[in-house]
Amino acid sequence: MKYPKTLTNEELVKIWAKYIKKPMPNLRKSLLIRYITWYKQSYENKINPKYFFRRLAQAQKNLEQGKTDILQEKTFPEGSCFVRSYKGVQYKVEIVSNGYLYSSKTYKSLSAIAREITGKQWNGKVFFGVKNAK
Repeated sequence: MKYPKTLTNEELVKIWAKYIKKPMPNLRKSLLIRYITWYKQSYENKINPKYFFRRLAQAQKNLEQGKTDILQEKTFPEGSCFVRSYKGVQYKVEIVSNGYLYSSKTYKSLSAIAREITGKQWNGKVFFGVKNAK
């Protein structure tokens, strides 16, 4: 939804405070409306702006270094599971909003879970057979 340019400054301040929760910068009205629109869309689509900007900065850095793999990384939806058999035992890991759930404990990475299972350092994606898109 685009905001009309007929909004008053007071209305813009209220909308800014609702979606952005930071002091409103001194920018021209058309630019403020664009910022508000983007933050409103990210709020409605449950996109964390801090995470988005961090990933964007990392992608830019990687592009400058000639790497493109971060832009092609597969992401799996919440609730997806990875299953792996190791030494005759089957292990199941579920993707949750703040990481990976294994054995009723949340981990930040698949590598930490692989280390927990094997007692050795592993690349978690390799251990669970998760491949990046090419």
